[in-house]
Amino acid sequence: MCNIQCICPPSPELYNQIVRAKKRMAEGADPVAATEGSDSLDARSLSLILSRPNKTRGHTLVAPTRSAAPVTGTRRVLVLLVDFSDEAAGESQSHYNDLLFSVGSHPTGSMRDFYREASYGALDVVGTVSGDGEVTAGWYRAPNPKSYYTNGNYGFDAYPNNAQRLVEDIIDRADPHVDFAQFDNDNDGVVDALVVIAAGSGAEATGDVNDIWSHKWGISPKMVDGVKVQNYFMAPEDGRVGVMAHELGHLLMKWPDLYDTDYSSAGTGSWDLMAGGSWNNGGRSPAHPTAWCKAQAGWITPTTISNAQQNVTLKPYTNNPQVYKLPVGNTGSKEYFLVSNRQQSGFDSHLPGEGMIIEHVDENQSNNTDENHYLVDIEQCDGQRDLNKNANRGDADDAFPCSSNTEFSGTSTPVSDAYDGTESKISVKNIARSGDNVTATITVGAAKVWHYNKAVKMTYTHHTSQWAWAYIDTVGWRRIKDNSPDGVTNLFNLCCEAQANGRNVHVHADEQFLYTMYLT
Repeated sequence: MCNIQCICPPSPELYNQIVRAKKRMAEGADPVAATEGSDSLDARSLSLILSRPNKTRGHTLVAPTRSAAPVTGTRRVLVLLVDFSDEAAGESQSHYNDLLFSVGSHPTGSMRDFYREASYGALDVVGTVSGDGEVTAGWYRAPNPKSYYTNGNYGFDAYPNNAQRLVEDIIDRADPHVDFAQFDNDNDGVVDALVVIAAGSGAEATGDVNDIWSHKWGISPKMVDGVKVQNYFMAPEDGRVGVMAHELGHLLMKWPDLYDTDYSSAGTGSWDLMAGGSWNNGGRSPAHPTAWCKAQAGWITPTTISNAQQNVTLKPYTNNPQVYKLPVGNTGSKEYFLVSNRQQSGFDSHLPGEGMIIEHVDENQSNNTDENHYLVDIEQCDGQRDLNKNANRGDADDAFPCSSNTEFSGTSTPVSDAYDGTESKISVKNIARSGDNVTATITVGAAKVWHYNKAVKMTYTHHTSQWAWAYIDTVGWRRIKDNSPDGVTNLFNLCCEAQANGRNVHVHADEQFLYTMYLT
């Protein structure tokens, strides 16, 4: 069987239950059998949730490859509705046409609306909802009861008692009614996006082992109408746009989960569709994907700043594909920062805050399970690292500027160092809000910049070496560059003269050295 599986993040309520139950077990307490209204999970449910990545069935939490091809244009999606003898459906086909594919008419926006907005119009998701009405009008009836497929393990037990077999059974049911070849968007002989909606609630909300946990997975390739059906995502009858959009992100864009799948931290949290942000506004208004995800899909082309300083004005990310990339080292480095301006508008209306979001990306990582070294991290303005410490799923002080901080640099908290602890020579300073925009001065690398009409506040020279330093107002300490054409001694004497006589200077400096200067 195909071993590529990604599961939907749990609802905030279930997430909190998981965290509490983990804490109780870590303290040596037994999470007692769950009862109605319990604030924790029973031991078996918790064990199944936590052990799924390591069970004997094939399982991984990351897409096998990240496609370099843009995911743009019109993409056709096939939706199959399935109910069971022990769980009859109650919704109509029209509900899913509206929830998934309507434009501008669903009260909080459809999945199609979401991707049109998130991709800046580059991706249009259209589709067909199919169900024959064998018992329930508009729904295919599975040949086995739901309990056969869930098997007391969220639909993830060994084949055939799992969701994979359910998908195979429903493909067979739908074959006489559906031309699967219409859903091969790129003519590669494979159906690109199969969605199965299963009657009942999703285990990602209920925690019930007898419900199916929404997921993206695959089956052994099945030939239908001359094309292969292999990958799919499954969601519940009462699923909302957030669950649908999250799973389509796996299926169509090949994005990985960016929440911490061992539940020891929050990953990118409520700032991101591929983490807790899929549940914003109760799942009705999912957050946009991170800038890293959008770049992977070809919806944005970040502007790279390298060995330079630039004053920037960032417009809102909701409707402006404006992102800056700050590489750590050379421009081809797999470690870098992405800078954007997240505002509470559109589908981002229910973000935990507003302002500049700085993503720390390291593509040498494959997921967000190591809270000290994520694939995509949110550098949190207040320096508290609440996301990494599992204290919350995001708050207003994650965005820059915050009450305690207006810069991101080698001397700030959080610090702009690389993951290996070396100085990145990256700074984002003077961060300020200007209406819905955010302004800042970005410096990357050893860029030499003129600073005009600055006061020399302090000077220092080391008695055992020829090194000398000057503290320039608003610039900071800079060491006078060795082998400067003007001479270290001459420049140091000039600094001392400026300080003694209260004269300002024009200074040519980078983030470390002072190269030359003139008295005003």
